[in-house]
Amino acid sequence: MASETSAGLKVLHGLLQQLAEAEAGLADGPRRIAVADRQVAAGEQQSEQQKQAIRDAKRSADEANLRLRSKEAEILKLEGQLNTASTNKEYDIIKGQIVNAKKDRGDIEEAGLLGLEAVDEAQRRLKDLDVELQKRRQQAQAAKSDYEAMKPRLQAGIEALLLQISEAEKVIPGSELAMWKRLRGAHGAAAVSCLEDDFCSACSTRVTAQDMVRIRTGVFVVCRGCGRALYEG
Repeated sequence: MASETSAGLKVLHGLLQQLAEAEAGLADGPRRIAVADRQVAAGEQQSEQQKQAIRDAKRSADEANLRLRSKEAEILKLEGQLNTASTNKEYDIIKGQIVNAKKDRGDIEEAGLLGLEAVDEAQRRLKDLDVELQKRRQQAQAAKSDYEAMKPRLQAGIEALLLQISEAEKVIPGSELAMWKRLRGAHGAAAVSCLEDDFCSACSTRVTAQDMVRIRTGVFVVCRGCGRALYEG
Protein backbone atom coordinates (compact mmCIF):
# COMPACT_ATOMS: atom_id res chain seq x y z
CA MET A 1 0.00 0.00 0.00
CA ALA A 2 1.28 3.47 -0.88
CA SER A 3 2.43 5.65 1.97
CA GLU A 4 0.57 8.78 3.05
CA THR A 5 3.28 10.87 1.35
CA SER A 6 2.86 9.00 -1.94
CA ALA A 7 -0.92 9.35 -1.73
CA GLY A 8 -0.56 13.05 -1.07
CA LEU A 9 1.88 13.51 -3.94
CA LYS A 10 -0.49 11.64 -6.24
CA VAL A 11 -3.27 14.07 -5.33
CA LEU A 12 -0.89 17.00 -5.77
CA HIS A 13 0.18 15.68 -9.17
CA GLY A 14 -3.43 15.48 -10.32
CA LEU A 15 -4.15 19.01 -9.14
CA LEU A 16 -1.06 20.36 -10.89
CA GLN A 17 -2.15 18.68 -14.12
CA GLN A 18 -5.60 20.24 -13.80
CA LEU A 19 -3.99 23.63 -13.18
CA ALA A 20 -1.80 23.26 -16.27
CA GLU A 21 -4.88 22.44 -18.37
CA ALA A 22 -6.84 25.38 -16.95
CA GLU A 23 -3.95 27.81 -17.50
CA ALA A 24 -3.50 26.50 -21.05
CA GLY A 25 -7.21 27.03 -21.68
CA LEU A 26 -6.98 30.57 -20.35
CA ALA A 27 -3.93 31.32 -22.50
CA ASP A 28 -5.51 29.73 -25.58
CA GLY A 29 -8.18 32.44 -25.80
CA PRO A 30 -5.77 35.35 -26.46
CA ARG A 31 -3.82 33.18 -28.89
CA ARG A 32 -6.97 32.38 -30.87
CA ILE A 33 -7.94 36.06 -30.83
CA ALA A 34 -4.49 37.07 -32.05
CA VAL A 35 -4.67 34.54 -34.91
CA ALA A 36 -8.15 35.76 -35.87
CA ASP A 37 -7.00 39.40 -35.77
CA ARG A 38 -4.05 38.58 -38.01
CA GLN A 39 -6.40 36.90 -40.46
CA VAL A 40 -8.62 39.99 -40.47
CA ALA A 41 -5.61 42.23 -41.05
CA ALA A 42 -4.46 39.99 -43.91
CA GLY A 43 -7.95 40.11 -45.41
CA GLU A 44 -8.03 43.90 -45.15
CA GLN A 45 -4.66 44.11 -46.86
CA GLN A 46 -5.86 41.84 -49.67
CA SER A 47 -8.96 43.99 -50.08
CA GLU A 48 -6.91 47.19 -50.29
CA GLN A 49 -4.53 45.59 -52.79
CA GLN A 50 -7.50 44.53 -54.91
CA LYS A 51 -8.95 48.04 -54.79
CA GLN A 52 -5.61 49.31 -56.08
CA ALA A 53 -5.71 46.66 -58.81
CA ILE A 54 -9.16 47.95 -59.83
CA ARG A 55 -7.86 51.53 -59.95
CA ASP A 56 -4.92 50.39 -62.06
CA ALA A 57 -7.19 48.44 -64.41
CA LYS A 58 -9.54 51.41 -64.80
CA ARG A 59 -6.62 53.72 -65.49
CA SER A 60 -5.34 51.35 -68.18
CA ALA A 61 -8.82 51.15 -69.71
CA ASP A 62 -9.14 54.95 -69.67
CA GLU A 63 -5.74 55.34 -71.28
CA ALA A 64 -6.75 52.88 -74.00
CA ASN A 65 -9.94 54.88 -74.60
CA LEU A 66 -7.93 58.08 -74.93
CA ARG A 67 -5.56 56.42 -77.40
CA LEU A 68 -8.56 55.15 -79.35
CA ARG A 69 -10.10 58.62 -79.58
CA SER A 70 -6.75 60.04 -80.63
CA LYS A 71 -6.32 57.36 -83.28
CA GLU A 72 -9.84 57.93 -84.63
CA ALA A 73 -9.09 61.65 -84.89
CA GLU A 74 -5.88 60.79 -86.74
CA ILE A 75 -7.81 58.60 -89.18
CA LEU A 76 -10.35 61.34 -89.84
CA LYS A 77 -7.54 63.77 -90.46
CA LEU A 78 -5.83 61.37 -92.89
CA GLU A 79 -9.08 60.70 -94.71
CA GLY A 80 -9.48 64.44 -95.12
CA GLN A 81 -5.96 64.68 -96.52
CA LEU A 82 -6.71 61.79 -98.87
CA ASN A 83 -9.42 63.84 -100.56
CA THR A 84 -7.01 66.70 -101.14
CA ALA A 85 -4.05 64.66 -102.39
CA SER A 86 -2.55 66.34 -105.45
CA THR A 87 -0.63 63.37 -106.86
CA ASN A 88 -1.07 59.61 -107.04
CA LYS A 89 2.09 59.14 -104.99
CA GLU A 90 0.80 61.38 -102.23
CA TYR A 91 -2.57 59.58 -102.43
CA ASP A 92 -0.91 56.17 -102.02
CA ILE A 93 1.20 57.37 -99.08
CA ILE A 94 -1.83 58.75 -97.24
CA LYS A 95 -3.84 55.62 -98.03
CA GLY A 96 -1.07 53.46 -96.56
CA GLN A 97 -1.02 55.65 -93.44
CA ILE A 98 -4.80 55.17 -93.10
CA VAL A 99 -4.42 51.39 -93.35
CA ASN A 100 -1.75 51.39 -90.64
CA ALA A 101 -3.78 53.74 -88.46
CA LYS A 102 -6.87 51.50 -88.73
CA LYS A 103 -4.76 48.48 -87.80
CA ASP A 104 -3.47 50.38 -84.77
CA ARG A 105 -7.06 51.34 -83.93
CA GLY A 106 -8.05 47.66 -83.98
CA ASP A 107 -5.20 46.81 -81.61
CA ILE A 108 -6.20 49.64 -79.29
CA GLU A 109 -9.86 48.56 -79.35
CA GLU A 110 -8.83 45.01 -78.43
CA ALA A 111 -6.64 46.32 -75.61
CA GLY A 112 -9.52 48.47 -74.42
CA LEU A 113 -11.91 45.51 -74.33
CA LEU A 114 -9.35 43.44 -72.44
CA GLY A 115 -8.94 46.34 -70.04
CA LEU A 116 -12.68 46.50 -69.39
CA GLU A 117 -12.76 42.75 -68.82
CA ALA A 118 -9.88 43.13 -66.38
CA VAL A 119 -11.86 45.78 -64.48
CA ASP A 120 -14.90 43.50 -64.28
CA GLU A 121 -12.81 40.56 -63.11
CA ALA A 122 -11.02 42.67 -60.52
CA GLN A 123 -14.35 43.92 -59.17
CA ARG A 124 -15.70 40.37 -58.93
CA ARG A 125 -12.56 39.36 -57.07
CA LEU A 126 -13.03 42.28 -54.67
CA LYS A 127 -16.57 41.13 -53.89
CA ASP A 128 -15.27 37.64 -53.06
CA LEU A 129 -12.54 39.12 -50.86
CA ASP A 130 -15.04 41.33 -49.05
CA VAL A 131 -17.26 38.31 -48.34
CA GLU A 132 -14.25 36.45 -46.95
CA LEU A 133 -13.19 39.50 -44.93
CA GLN A 134 -16.64 39.78 -43.38
CA LYS A 135 -16.47 36.10 -42.46
CA ARG A 136 -13.06 36.61 -40.83
CA ARG A 137 -14.35 39.60 -38.86
CA GLN A 138 -17.27 37.55 -37.59
CA GLN A 139 -14.91 34.75 -36.57
CA ALA A 140 -12.65 37.22 -34.75
CA GLN A 141 -15.62 38.68 -32.89
CA ALA A 142 -16.84 35.19 -32.00
CA ALA A 143 -13.39 34.29 -30.64
CA LYS A 144 -13.39 37.42 -28.47
CA SER A 145 -16.94 36.81 -27.23
CA ASP A 146 -16.22 33.16 -26.43
CA TYR A 147 -13.09 34.09 -24.51
CA GLU A 148 -14.82 36.82 -22.51
CA ALA A 149 -17.61 34.37 -21.66
CA MET A 150 -15.32 31.59 -20.44
CA LYS A 151 -12.60 33.75 -18.87
CA PRO A 152 -14.32 34.27 -15.46
CA ARG A 153 -15.04 30.54 -15.15
CA LEU A 154 -11.46 29.61 -15.99
CA GLN A 155 -10.03 32.21 -13.62
CA ALA A 156 -12.31 31.00 -10.82
CA GLY A 157 -11.25 27.42 -11.52
CA ILE A 158 -7.58 28.38 -11.40
CA GLU A 159 -8.02 30.23 -8.10
CA ALA A 160 -9.79 27.21 -6.62
CA LEU A 161 -7.05 24.87 -7.84
CA LEU A 162 -4.35 27.11 -6.39
CA LEU A 163 -6.01 26.88 -2.99
CA GLN A 164 -6.26 23.10 -3.26
CA ILE A 165 -2.64 22.86 -4.38
CA SER A 166 -1.50 25.00 -1.47
CA GLU A 167 -3.29 22.61 0.86
CA ALA A 168 -1.94 19.53 -0.94
CA GLU A 169 1.64 20.83 -0.74
CA LYS A 170 1.51 20.37 3.03
CA VAL A 171 2.55 16.77 2.38
CA ILE A 172 6.01 18.11 1.49
CA PRO A 173 8.35 18.45 4.49
CA GLY A 174 9.22 22.01 5.46
CA SER A 175 12.91 21.32 4.89
CA GLU A 176 12.15 20.45 1.25
CA LEU A 177 9.77 23.31 0.44
CA ALA A 178 12.38 25.63 -1.05
CA MET A 179 13.63 22.86 -3.32
CA TRP A 180 10.04 21.95 -4.20
CA LYS A 181 9.22 25.53 -5.17
CA ARG A 182 12.19 25.59 -7.54
CA LEU A 183 11.18 22.20 -8.95
CA ARG A 184 7.59 23.26 -9.52
CA GLY A 185 8.70 26.55 -11.04
CA ALA A 186 10.89 24.70 -13.51
CA HIS A 187 8.58 21.81 -14.44
CA GLY A 188 5.03 22.74 -13.43
CA ALA A 189 2.77 19.69 -13.40
CA ALA A 190 5.76 17.53 -14.39
CA ALA A 191 7.49 18.33 -11.10
CA VAL A 192 5.97 15.10 -9.75
CA SER A 193 6.52 11.69 -11.29
CA CYS A 194 4.75 8.41 -10.69
CA LEU A 195 6.79 5.24 -10.33
CA GLU A 196 6.13 2.51 -12.89
CA ASP A 197 7.68 -0.83 -11.94
CA ASP A 198 10.33 0.97 -9.87
CA PHE A 199 11.19 3.32 -12.74
CA CYS A 200 10.66 7.09 -12.83
CA SER A 201 7.96 7.69 -15.48
CA ALA A 202 9.54 11.05 -16.35
CA CYS A 203 13.06 9.92 -17.23
CA SER A 204 12.97 6.10 -16.96
CA THR A 205 15.67 6.07 -14.27
CA ARG A 206 15.41 3.01 -12.04
CA VAL A 207 14.97 3.85 -8.39
CA THR A 208 17.49 2.28 -6.04
CA ALA A 209 16.33 -0.30 -3.54
CA GLN A 210 17.25 2.10 -0.72
CA ASP A 211 15.12 4.88 -2.22
CA MET A 212 12.21 2.48 -2.73
CA VAL A 213 12.29 1.68 0.98
CA ARG A 214 12.34 5.38 1.83
CA ILE A 215 9.40 6.12 -0.53
CA ARG A 216 7.35 3.27 0.95
CA THR A 217 8.01 4.48 4.46
CA GLY A 218 6.74 7.98 3.62
CA VAL A 219 10.02 9.81 3.02
CA PHE A 220 9.97 12.59 0.42
CA VAL A 221 12.31 11.37 -2.32
CA VAL A 222 13.32 12.93 -5.62
CA CYS A 223 14.54 11.04 -8.68
CA ARG A 224 18.32 10.79 -8.89
CA GLY A 225 18.03 11.14 -12.66
CA CYS A 226 15.70 14.10 -13.23
CA GLY A 227 15.02 15.50 -9.77
CA ARG A 228 11.23 14.99 -9.87
CA ALA A 229 9.36 14.17 -6.66
CA LEU A 230 8.54 10.47 -6.73
CA TYR A 231 5.44 8.64 -5.57
CA GLU A 232 3.93 5.19 -5.88
CA GLY A 233 0.71 5.06 -7.89
